[in-house]
Amino acid sequence: MKTPLAISIFLMIAPGTALAQQQVPSPGRGIEGHAAVERVVGNTMTGTADGVPYFAFYDTSGTVKMKRGGDVASGQWASDGETLCEEFPDDDDETCYTIKLDPDGLKGTMTDADGTAYAIEILPGNPQKL
Repeated sequence: MKTPLAISIFLMIAPGTALAQQQVPSPGRGIEGHAAVERVVGNTMTGTADGVPYFAFYDTSGTVKMKRGGDVASGQWASDGETLCEEFPDDDDETCYTIKLDPDGLKGTMTDADGTAYAIEILPGNPQKL
């Protein structure tokens, strides 16, 4: 038979354990890893590369379409759960990025393997119709 003290301790610990398993970002902390990649999928990432604005739509099928200037390129994206990797036919190699977003998941950075960070913004859906 459990004592009232043991029951009280269990009731105090159990809710915290359930919350920890949900992995909800706490206020003030950003979104990283798998949660950040999931935030990008089905949406459009935008930023500037070499002074030119770009829009990249990450379809749930694994296709990425990027519009930069007047050009649109199609490629493939994949994730190992922690990074987002892209491969376009015109590129020689796949490029992988770590993504860190602010707590609301709308702005952040993507950093390549060389440590170069790029400012990004996440737009809902596919506003550029890519």
